[in-house]
Amino acid sequence: MLDLRRGRILREVARLGSMTAAARALSYTQPAVSHHIARLEAEAGTPLVVRHGRGVRLTEAGRILVEHVEDVLARMDDAQEQIAAIAGLRAGRVRVAVFPTAAGALLPDALARLRERAPGVSVTLVDAEPAEALALLRAGDTDIAVVFRYAHTPPDADARFREVPLARDPLRLLVPADDPLAGAARPRLADLAGRTWASGCARCRDHLRWACERAGFVPEIAFATEDHVAVQRLVARGLAVTVLPGLALRLHTEPGVALPDVAAVGSRQISAVVAAGPRPPAVAALLDELATVSAALAPAGTDPVERAAAAVRTGGGAGR
Repeated sequence: MLDLRRGRILREVARLGSMTAAARALSYTQPAVSHHIARLEAEAGTPLVVRHGRGVRLTEAGRILVEHVEDVLARMDDAQEQIAAIAGLRAGRVRVAVFPTAAGALLPDALARLRERAPGVSVTLVDAEPAEALALLRAGDTDIAVVFRYAHTPPDADARFREVPLARDPLRLLVPADDPLAGAARPRLADLAGRTWASGCARCRDHLRWACERAGFVPEIAFATEDHVAVQRLVARGLAVTVLPGLALRLHTEPGVALPDVAAVGSRQISAVVAAGPRPPAVAALLDELATVSAALAPAGTDPVERAAAAVRTGGGAGR
């Protein structure tokens, strides 16, 4: 393989017309320049320069090589400028795979903050449940997988990846606003044995079954839909009861539902999973913004979920 450093020396010889002038420009000795040119000719397998009066001129092979060296050096300069732009967050790309409620409740604010901080960074987003998001990450088709898991399930990341915790998302039980359980002083999950249930994705249905079995019954899940608005409307119409994450209720809380305080439904952990090792600047920046937005979720008592729960506790639940 031809040595690019020696190619740069040949370019200077061609530009200045002599090895002595090239040595002076490069802060080399003239014998050192002659040595490098000789080595380059040995690598090329043909003469690259010929003596011409007091200087030298390029052979046809030398001229072709210098043209390619100039092209390579120009590309290297472009690469250096682009890398500097990425390192300084003047450019870069981040691909995110995220489950639906986080796509609505976390990503927009995080992306707005990132655009204000680094307007040159481009972001693409794909809607994906945790298993699909992790598959995309393992295939190299996304840079960040925003996922959730429940306390009784093992972490999704393996040694090739790192899980960055973002927030704990409490789950809430939803019943019709006029349900007897809505105003109960100490409601229990076991009180819902025999009811008809609605539930979301496969991971959420597995958790619902796990929680209900701990409470002593197997839930009858008649409605399986990942549309959280549809689930809430089923509850508001008295057709089902359900468990939904707090993030979903921040995005939409349907009139006609009540949120009795039942701790047994548990919570889920929201995390960002990324490849282990050094993180590209744009990826690190978006992770920072996701962490900031997650930490700034409304405190207890001020967000729609807590207000709805408080209304039920004081007898002020919304009417159907």
